[in-house]
Amino acid sequence: MKTQTLIAALVVACMLVLAGCATDGAKQLSPAQIAAIACPQVNLVNSQLTVINTAMLASPATAPFAKKASAELIAIQPTVAAVCAAGATVTATNLQALAQQALPALGTVVGSLPITPAQQAQAQAALVVAETALGLAGVVEQQIQAAKADPAAPTSK
Repeated sequence: MKTQTLIAALVVACMLVLAGCATDGAKQLSPAQIAAIACPQVNLVNSQLTVINTAMLASPATAPFAKKASAELIAIQPTVAAVCAAGATVTATNLQALAQQALPALGTVVGSLPITPAQQAQAQAALVVAETALGLAGVVEQQIQAAKADPAAPTSK
């Protein structure tokens, strides 16, 4: 079900991007409209990683990785809230901060936690939708690959 939701969201985002290509370019999306596309995906990944990470903190085998992930997740909360919290005033500046700080951090957490490939794929798909809305294709994938290349990162189960 989650995969279907992610695929549907990706299709909608792609349609929005392609619809923009078909116009004369005079009408651009406002920061609030971009946030409306990106935030559900960012919030989904953020909440899922927080739940997974909390469970991993309880295990001695995964606690070291979870502690590092906790620090990343805590550090990005103000940036995510500035764009995605209910009633937030979305500006181009805080969208840029979300793109430059929060998405890479979430990508790093996805790549560094010992989660299944299916969980990684779901999180990555959601982040790609957000990243597409923000116009930054490739950021999440680079962060995941960098985290996987880190010898301290665990392998997926």
